[in-house]
Amino acid sequence: MLIKKSIVALGMFLFLSQPVMAEMDKEFAPVEEIFDALSAFDHDGMKSAVTPSFVLLEHGEVWDIQKLIEAVKPAEYQRRNFISVISKDVKADMAVINYWNKAVFKSGDKTTERAWLESAVVVKTENGWLLEQMHSTRIEFENLPKDLEFTEI
Repeated sequence: MLIKKSIVALGMFLFLSQPVMAEMDKEFAPVEEIFDALSAFDHDGMKSAVTPSFVLLEHGEVWDIQKLIEAVKPAEYQRRNFISVISKDVKADMAVINYWNKAVFKSGDKTTERAWLESAVVVKTENGWLLEQMHSTRIEFENLPKDLEFTEI
């Protein structure tokens, strides 16, 4: 009987936690959207992932979305993006997400990896969750923590 009650309790917990998990995906969606747009050189997609007041703190420089767009020029390489989330903190209509970011660039036979320590502030708007701010610090790949597990996005 105790096992049956435990299984029912576990089932109820999983059922009730699904909306929370789905909501967390919504909060992280603009981060994924901007990286997908970066990889596709999709400037409209980049704009649609951010608020009008978006700011990017890029390795000691302050960028707006236009400066980011100017830096992302169509090229002959392919970019794959990988994330390892450190933490997420959600408070009503705002979330702060801290993560490690890794990109793999492939051009012909040449492959290059780059890494960053990043954070994102996302806000819930009438158009859904959007990026308000990102902070990005380049990290030498060999200086990443050795136990990181990245997920491709």
